[in-house]
Amino acid sequence: MASVNPTSVDSGLRLVEARIRNFRSLRAVDIRFDELTVLIGENNSGKTSLLEALYAAIGAGRRVLTSDDLFLGIGEAKVPQERTIVIDLLFRPADPSGILDEFPVGSYWLELWGTGISQDADDNDFMAIRTKMAWNMGKAEYETKRQFLAEWSSAADLDAANTVPGAVATAQLEPIALYLLDAKRDIQDELQSRSSFWHKLISDPGLPEKTVAKIERILSKLNASIVDGSPVLSHVQTHLDDLYKTVSSGRGAVNVTPLARHLRDLSRGMDIGFSTKGAQTFPLVRHGMGTRSLAAVLTFRAYSQWRQIRDSGGAVHSLLALEEPEAHLHPQAQRALFAQIEAIPGQRFISTHSPYIAAQAEIGQFRHFRKEGAETTVSQMTLSGLSPEDLRKIDRMVLNTRGELLFARALVFFEGETEEQALPFFAKAYWGEHIHTLGISMIGVGGQAYLPFVRLAESFDIPWFIFSDGEPQTIASLLTMLGNLGRPSDLSDSANDNVLVIPGGKDFEAYLIQPVYEAVLVEMIIKENSRTPQHEAALRHQWANESNKLAKIEQELSANKTRYALPLALAITSMTDPTSRFPTLIRELLETMSLRLGLTQAT
Repeated sequence: MASVNPTSVDSGLRLVEARIRNFRSLRAVDIRFDELTVLIGENNSGKTSLLEALYAAIGAGRRVLTSDDLFLGIGEAKVPQERTIVIDLLFRPADPSGILDEFPVGSYWLELWGTGISQDADDNDFMAIRTKMAWNMGKAEYETKRQFLAEWSSAADLDAANTVPGAVATAQLEPIALYLLDAKRDIQDELQSRSSFWHKLISDPGLPEKTVAKIERILSKLNASIVDGSPVLSHVQTHLDDLYKTVSSGRGAVNVTPLARHLRDLSRGMDIGFSTKGAQTFPLVRHGMGTRSLAAVLTFRAYSQWRQIRDSGGAVHSLLALEEPEAHLHPQAQRALFAQIEAIPGQRFISTHSPYIAAQAEIGQFRHFRKEGAETTVSQMTLSGLSPEDLRKIDRMVLNTRGELLFARALVFFEGETEEQALPFFAKAYWGEHIHTLGISMIGVGGQAYLPFVRLAESFDIPWFIFSDGEPQTIASLLTMLGNLGRPSDLSDSANDNVLVIPGGKDFEAYLIQPVYEAVLVEMIIKENSRTPQHEAALRHQWANESNKLAKIEQELSANKTRYALPLALAITSMTDPTSRFPTLIRELLETMSLRLGLTQAT
């Protein structure tokens, strides 16, 4: 048994798509699934709602849909009674090579679902389940029904799709029941709950009857020895033995059992011990939340693999919805966890905010969630037209180094290190809040390598902006990138208002060396370099006698870019004249972002 590789057992089934209507912020969301699907995006963008919608439809111990789950639009005081929740799930036959046209003859799923299996317009087999919550006028309450769909119509004709008469039976859902491990998962809860997958896994240890009888005789002897040897337990048992005087007319008996007498009851007191190197072993419930959360994930992996071994022949399709697997884990552990998740058989749907986990997924596995007003939109990167080299660049240059951009509200790209330190400071002075608070990432891409970053932002509908140096080679590269995106190769075109280029062929440092900033920049350089009052006086004298201060400032800044980045931004934003605190192009960038993102300048 131990030599079986459970992940090699294929169920012959895939959940390929979900269509969700009016479930919380998922007013109209269609989403396709892979073997491993990674949900990314900002907080409160709808990722958890997607997992809970799946759980409401086919979850193990399904949650009950209520009126609180109905989508409520902006300005609506209450939900109209005619509004309904619809969750349609599409399953297709599959094998390790991909989706199949039909279920093989003798397939377990053919027998299980019978008339629930239909054919699409291309005569390909599918099984689709509709979960619908609607207001029942006669009963004056919401009612939830689950039926097989007779057709998988276009998303626009969802309401017109015919259903198969009758309800979906519980037995028809059990082999595809989805388990939801939310962010609050704790192995302690699994150990204590009689309905958990832990107890489902260990309820039958699989021992022969003779072995069970022998163990239970030993348990009875151990119980008797403990009670006989314990004055306290013997005392309690003697007094409890009088129960028969009250509850029975005949002589009875009471037995205190410190240990479970029956093997089937041992799981009630079962625990898991864990120790780190050089430390004592403690029950998992006494370890930190990171260890307990991880233990819950690994226990589910054991459960799902055991189900596949036990039900070999494709009689079960494992589905796991996992919310924030990185919860309570340090970065190195988050990276290591991804391999553990990949080893879980079946399909897995993961919501995460961890760039360390996201960096290990494939770009095609991402589904990006974004909330505009009250509604969630979901996007997926289109891989057609991208060469293997394009994908390699996205993986190497973006995901492995700047994975946090996947979770940003907006992105600003530039080339140099000075911008990476100075622009966030200008932004904070302009908006009155740090860019991280606003969900904005400002990223130095280096070497004019904008394209992989912008492709990702475009695919996931993340607003992006470029603040570019003005050297001819940089501009040429920028125009090529815009052409690759299908945009006008004209920086003055209104379609490119999110791309700002420093004029005059200058870089960032040279752009800031303007007469209006001469005095504050000289003062900044003196303050940064003076070691004693005497040294400061000497520097002031030196600068006072400098004939071409702007040229000297440029020489100093170019030689020490990163050193002066923050002091430079602080000096300019601290000027008394409000019109000078933000250089023209930087102000234009921040104003454009404010308009696009609904932000306002701090007073």
